[in-house]
Amino acid sequence: MRSSKIEMKQVSGPGWKAPRCTPKIVDRRSNVATFARWWGSRTARALVNVATSNRHRPARTALIGVWVLASIPVLTQASVTHADDVSFSRDVLPVLSDRCFHCHGPDESNREADLRLDVEEHAKEDRGGYAAIVPGNLEDSELWRRIMTDDEYEVMPPTDSHRKPLTESERAAIREWVLSGATWGKHWSLEVPTRPEPPAADRHPIDAFIESRLAGEGFSLSGRAAPHTQLKRLTLDLTGLSPTPQDVADFDGSDQAWNDAIDRLLQSPRYAERMAMWWLDAARYSDSDGFQQDATRQNWPWRDWVIRQFRDNKSFRDFTIEQFAGDLLPDATEEQILATCFHRNHMTNGEGGRDPEESRIDYVIDRVNTTGTVWLGLTLGCVQCHSHKFDPISHQDYYSLSAFFNSIDEDGNAGMKAKPYLDYTSPHVSDRIDEMASFVQQCEAEHERAHQSAEQRFDDWLRDKVESKSADHRVWWTPTPSASSSEGTMFRVEADQTVQTHGPNPTQDDYRVALEVPAPMEQVSGFRIEVLPDDSHVEKRFTRDGNGEFALTSVLAMVRRQGSPSEIPLELRSVVADVEADEKRDTNWDQRYAKVGKTLNDDARDGWTTEGVEKIEPHVAVYQLDKPWQVRPGDQFVILLRQRSTHGRANIGRFKIALAAERGETVRRVDGDSPIAELVRTLNDGGEVGEALRKRLLAQYLLGDADYQAVAKKRDSAKKQLADLKNQAKPRKVMVLAEREKPRETHILVRGVWDAKGETVQRAVLPSVLDWPANQATSRLDLAHWIVDPENPLTARVAVNHLWQIMFGQGLVRTPGDFGLQGELPTHPRLLDWLAVELIESDWDLQHILRLIATSESYRQSSVASAELLASDPDNRLLARAPRFRLPAWMIRDNALHVSGLLSTAVGGPPVRPYQPEGVWAEITMGRFDYQPSVGPAQYRRTVYAFWRRSSAPTFLFDSAQRRVCEVGVRRTNTPLHALTLLNDISMLEASRALADAVAGGKGQAGDTDQTGEAVDDRMKDLAMRVLSRELSEEELGELKAVLDSVTEIYDGDPEMAVEYCTVGQQPPPRTEFAPQTAAWMTVASLLLNLDEAMTRE
Repeated sequence: MRSSKIEMKQVSGPGWKAPRCTPKIVDRRSNVATFARWWGSRTARALVNVATSNRHRPARTALIGVWVLASIPVLTQASVTHADDVSFSRDVLPVLSDRCFHCHGPDESNREADLRLDVEEHAKEDRGGYAAIVPGNLEDSELWRRIMTDDEYEVMPPTDSHRKPLTESERAAIREWVLSGATWGKHWSLEVPTRPEPPAADRHPIDAFIESRLAGEGFSLSGRAAPHTQLKRLTLDLTGLSPTPQDVADFDGSDQAWNDAIDRLLQSPRYAERMAMWWLDAARYSDSDGFQQDATRQNWPWRDWVIRQFRDNKSFRDFTIEQFAGDLLPDATEEQILATCFHRNHMTNGEGGRDPEESRIDYVIDRVNTTGTVWLGLTLGCVQCHSHKFDPISHQDYYSLSAFFNSIDEDGNAGMKAKPYLDYTSPHVSDRIDEMASFVQQCEAEHERAHQSAEQRFDDWLRDKVESKSADHRVWWTPTPSASSSEGTMFRVEADQTVQTHGPNPTQDDYRVALEVPAPMEQVSGFRIEVLPDDSHVEKRFTRDGNGEFALTSVLAMVRRQGSPSEIPLELRSVVADVEADEKRDTNWDQRYAKVGKTLNDDARDGWTTEGVEKIEPHVAVYQLDKPWQVRPGDQFVILLRQRSTHGRANIGRFKIALAAERGETVRRVDGDSPIAELVRTLNDGGEVGEALRKRLLAQYLLGDADYQAVAKKRDSAKKQLADLKNQAKPRKVMVLAEREKPRETHILVRGVWDAKGETVQRAVLPSVLDWPANQATSRLDLAHWIVDPENPLTARVAVNHLWQIMFGQGLVRTPGDFGLQGELPTHPRLLDWLAVELIESDWDLQHILRLIATSESYRQSSVASAELLASDPDNRLLARAPRFRLPAWMIRDNALHVSGLLSTAVGGPPVRPYQPEGVWAEITMGRFDYQPSVGPAQYRRTVYAFWRRSSAPTFLFDSAQRRVCEVGVRRTNTPLHALTLLNDISMLEASRALADAVAGGKGQAGDTDQTGEAVDDRMKDLAMRVLSRELSEEELGELKAVLDSVTEIYDGDPEMAVEYCTVGQQPPPRTEFAPQTAAWMTVASLLLNLDEAMTRE
């Protein structure tokens, strides 16, 4: 493991060396004042008069042509007046890019008047006695004349372009630049960073740069935040979790304690998991392919690899090289090959009818765009169809770069055919198996106790039944059906709810039968289809056409919620029928039309028929749902009867459908009484309940006993998840990179269309970023070395900007994915360059940079701002105060589990499934995937381990990255819907319950403690320290106690509601006598967890 620990003398005091001088600091306020004086002078008016007097020069009218503009916010550092203050890169080039390059820039396909203003030679060339820019001469510079004229036909931008004209400060910058000689240069981010001298040698370098700019603005750093605020800030930023009460107690606010805290946090596995969340967003990591099929993939071992690299503090240089080309390293290890999964995390498309080559090219393009965003901070996606309109990247450059990724040994397939793969066995699975096996044992013991309790309740129930001798019991319900046809068949519903077809008689058909679920039914466990003969049918049998025999090819069940525009598919577990055709019979039909079980698939080539059964009588099929559907008012149960046999003319002519609420035998057999029906008959006949009937009744009773079923379901889920984990112990097929033996030929794709091949290109890098060394090989490994070359002007800048964003909420460049001309300028450019060089010279040590940031006074300062500072710098670009922002959704969840004591600290392994609303996956994926929340400790794993399906990202992660493409920006949410979710989400409620129990001593009964006087005060203070990392004021303590008293009074009046509220997630119900107090403390805990302070990084 690499260590990044450094002595404090390196981060403050005279120990810092600054070998190079620093640029002059611009006083923007004096610039503005000077410009205002200049603008009002006679000289300015004279210049305007000269410009407008020459506005009708016909030769020059054709020079620039139509100037199409792209407008962005005014640059905050463009207010300059003196020639030695003007920076081409900072003040002029962004203006030219915004206002000119769309029509006079790199994109040849959109260029007007054959003029380029992105290239010095073109901009200054003599065009027959005039030029766009004449160094030192405003009057002869057509560029200046066009931006100053008031002629609506010549002014740039044109008045009909609906674009904003140049601001006064932007014109002033161009004026001074032209007068000073129009010296050209590169965009700031394409200049190789050099280490500037910190303005004050006796200050921490970061503070020196920030204080220097603040002094120019008339401000200074704020004082340090309170010690508990500093510690909470640091712990959240580095681990995504709050400090423990013990951490707070041990921290005295001294510099030594601060440095010790930094060391402790950087060595914590929680740090590695927190950093992995950043990288997984950038890597567009997901556990599924995406698109409509969205098949599950097995790339999670790469996620664990990422966590290990951050835990070991691997240099960002090696971290990069291995993810680009670990497979090409000499004697590559399995881990290095695994690293290349980064460039296989893209979506894969397995939709039918799509050309695999189109998909393959999409994957190549995704890798290029991701490389541009994550490492170079360039919007390379803009170059897929044409040369970049603003940045110096040509269409050819783009496809030359894509050639590095074009010879991967892949063929464009998806799912389990998306080669190349690495068969990888995770070292973490055995730990997860042991953990789940232990939990299964706990569940078995709990199940035995629950069974005994349920059997006692059953005996009471049976005794009551025997004594009451109930004379009626309804098993099947036949609601009035509403039938429709896909092919025009008409339906008539008779008095007994039988459906008779009439009218058109198509060859094949689908019947859609909707049934309003009767009010007495609390659930639907299955349904029965009766196929009935009729005298009007062929041979008086079952159809109105053909030979009178039906062929039902598939049956689907769905539910439409009241007001919902879509239907939720329901999974069918089993089906039985009274009679089926013999698969070996002589028939003109395909013999696969026979068994009723064939209707559970959606294959038109097989299905259920009674052909060959001579006796004419009703035939019955009974379908059991995988799990009962819990009915809500207004629910509509929908059954689709598909009759798509290949021979046709076998559509059912008459049928009836009934619904069952009972589970067990009722929906597993077609004849005989259900246990309860037999009990009623036996009692009515004066008989005795024998042992055989009692066993059947107990099995039936247990199916409806909610307490027992909850325990049984948890045990069954645990056993299933244990089996799944054991399966995961086998080698996983992880998608990785591997080169073809024969490289593919790479073409420019005209307009980016996959099959519109243009000229052939060879592997090459972006010359505007860093030239490729002469005679250099051109493998992916060489590209990786080019990415992390110390002379590459972008990679180190982009990397430290990401780290600054992690620690401050926003980067020094607030467009982290765009360091190009359309991106924002850095708020502190010299600081950004200093940090970039520091990263390179520290052997690309990320922890070293994070430590530097954390040890600065700029990081430790208070977030409290004066009215003057807020008015002058509302976005905190000057960094005169600490930023204050809401935690991302994943951090809110993780922290709630952490402070409640529920959080599992297990590292690595297959993805887990946190709670989410039932049916989300089924509805979005049309029933292809079912979501079963994890049980046991797995439910409380950190969000970094959560299963991520692209078609339905974790529902609790509001405004998170979607993981379809790479994302490096800041995404947080603060909406009413999120607030509502946090108040009602199972994870948050369970954390509230566990937190309430924890401060009661972990007894699992928060009400089973002293509820008076000092004990209540101590528990309140403990709650606040866990959640807020600080002590309560007397006023706050009084307010919380008032809430506790008020809620206790409510729950005292309704203990059952208290029990229901407290029984959440995997938390057991409290004892009835303690339920009101437990619910009251749980409410207070929920209140604290939902405070802005609990969800805000101060």
